[in-house]
Amino acid sequence: MLRRFFYTLFILYTLSNSSAFCQVGQEVERMSWEDFVAVMADENDEDGGVDEEMLDGLYELHTHPLNVNTLTREDLEMLPFLGEEQIEGIVRYLEKNRPVMSLGELMMIGSLGKGQREMLRLFVYVEEKSSWNDDKRKTTLGELLKRGKHEAVWRTDVPFYTKVGFEDVPEDVLEQSPNKVYRGDRYHHAFRYGFASMNHLLAGIQMEKDAGERGVDYVSGYVMLKDMGIVKRAIIGNYRLSFGQGLAVNTSMKYGKMMMVGTMDRMDRGITKHSSTQESGYFTGGAATLQLGQWQLSAFASYRKNDGTYNTDSTGISSLKTDGLHRTTLERSKKGNLGITNIGGNIHWEHHGLQLSATAIATHLAVPLAPKFDTPSTTYRFYNAQGQDFFVGSIAYSYHHQSFTFSGETAYSDTQHQNGAATLNSLRWRVNSDNVLMLVGRYYGSKFVSLNGKAFGENSMVQNEEGILLSYTTRSLRNMVVEAYVDAMYFPWMKHQVSGSSHGYEGLVQTTYSPNSRWSLLARYRIKSKQKDFSNETGGIPFTTLSYKTQQNLKFQLNNQLSDRIALRTSAFGVMTHFADTSNETGFTVGENIRWQHPKTKCYIDFGILYFNTDSYDSRVYHYEPSLLYSFGSTFYDGQGLRTTLLASIPIVKQSLFINAKFGMTKYFNRETIGSGLDMINADHREDLQVQLRWTF
Repeated sequence: MLRRFFYTLFILYTLSNSSAFCQVGQEVERMSWEDFVAVMADENDEDGGVDEEMLDGLYELHTHPLNVNTLTREDLEMLPFLGEEQIEGIVRYLEKNRPVMSLGELMMIGSLGKGQREMLRLFVYVEEKSSWNDDKRKTTLGELLKRGKHEAVWRTDVPFYTKVGFEDVPEDVLEQSPNKVYRGDRYHHAFRYGFASMNHLLAGIQMEKDAGERGVDYVSGYVMLKDMGIVKRAIIGNYRLSFGQGLAVNTSMKYGKMMMVGTMDRMDRGITKHSSTQESGYFTGGAATLQLGQWQLSAFASYRKNDGTYNTDSTGISSLKTDGLHRTTLERSKKGNLGITNIGGNIHWEHHGLQLSATAIATHLAVPLAPKFDTPSTTYRFYNAQGQDFFVGSIAYSYHHQSFTFSGETAYSDTQHQNGAATLNSLRWRVNSDNVLMLVGRYYGSKFVSLNGKAFGENSMVQNEEGILLSYTTRSLRNMVVEAYVDAMYFPWMKHQVSGSSHGYEGLVQTTYSPNSRWSLLARYRIKSKQKDFSNETGGIPFTTLSYKTQQNLKFQLNNQLSDRIALRTSAFGVMTHFADTSNETGFTVGENIRWQHPKTKCYIDFGILYFNTDSYDSRVYHYEPSLLYSFGSTFYDGQGLRTTLLASIPIVKQSLFINAKFGMTKYFNRETIGSGLDMINADHREDLQVQLRWTF
């Protein structure tokens, strides 16, 4: 059956391709938002998924695009697919050729590739010169409320299976073991409302109930002002921050290494709203940034309750809980256990290519952090954050001169138990318009503690890591972009399942070939190797050594816009893992997505099929699949099976009321159950339906 399906798919592909070439002179549909999300997934690491906060912010910009003739460098720095070379090229072109009369003029910017031009079209538009200053003249509160746009989105997930946690349990058993069941029903619900006016006034509220939770478990909201007189940004409610390179404060986003290399020169992204249903990693309170000539002054204050796990003696919190799930009695007991107060500020100064930024943040916990490290398997936690009071201060800097850009940040942390330092620095050399070299060095001391930091590197925390990365990007070959980097890493202190100092390295080469707007081919090879504990024995005596665990990935993806209605995306991904003297473990996926979209109504249907086959969990494969609006991320697969999806968006009222739906089915060929614990499904298949209603007015 599988062979017959792929044979039919090949015939459809061939016939569609042939008919498309007969439509001479017909304009091909431009890149859609869904295509853009898929590209962002490709640009990030295979196992990193897509940053939800980043895409939320970009979608808002997509629905409220900027006038290309009033674009500033700061506007362009919000777009992660633009590197420093592309931003400089756009700024120089606008300075010399403003007003731009058509987005087709973007072709005149040599550093801007075809793919980047298509993505840029999603966020900018051309407006007549006579109306350039309309927004500046009409920024009274009444006018903002009058010209605002509203969006309301409701989503429900319906599973056609029953997890163990939702099965009936006798009352006597439940009394003895109250955590054997989920306390709520098996449906997931989410609601979000957003208001935006002229990119000056933003407001929103989000509510969510996860499957297994009782009632509305999460509520979040915000009101934000932007670019109103000296007020650059001001917000009340839930928000995120990013200053410097993220060593002291960065709760906004973290890209994969390849995308991060292209955005290393950017600093002080500042205040952004928290508009997703992610239940951790944000601030609650108020923040503001004032623009005073060349100076920007920022201040923020926050108090919020965080989930935490108490020690057995209830003297402190052993670990923070960040998944936002409150389904069982035990999970509910951890909700809001830890009150966290944050207060701080930032000063930013810029003049003729030189930028300086100083950040300070003080954190107080209502209950002390007290991680356990009294056993051999937990010794690696010795330098984890401990105590109630934490302080981090940093100085960030950036200087651009001709073809060179130097940037970085150096930070110092002070706690009750330890203090340490961290620094991140980069040097970019633009050899010519087509070739760029970049060197990135990082030192994150084992004693450095930054509860709100998030920066370039291998670890999730800014701690216990040293490394140097060299990257190279070239557009010298016609219609082709080649990107490559090599990263050498050292971890001076222990890590989980690593009982000593360890090393690692990573290398990546990616080529994107796009001869025209109809199709593009991506090829990527990545190798990553890090040391890990390996248990063995000699003469019956067990011992542990450090051995390299190496994983190699190879990915191919072909995007083909057959016509203004039909697009295909074909992908193949393979992985091979090797550890010590064990045999190689392999896995691979082969997938196809077919999208049909009406060029006028924007109604679309997307059908996807993926075959996966892996030897084990260690050789699992990650795959991004199109999903509903505000639903992002990659899913991993291990074992052998088939995944099919059907996604549709249908306008009920033209460009105002949409119903979106996604049906997914996963069938395993080599197992009788799926998952484990309370999430286990006693079947070899699972089906689910997601329904979303979106109303804009």
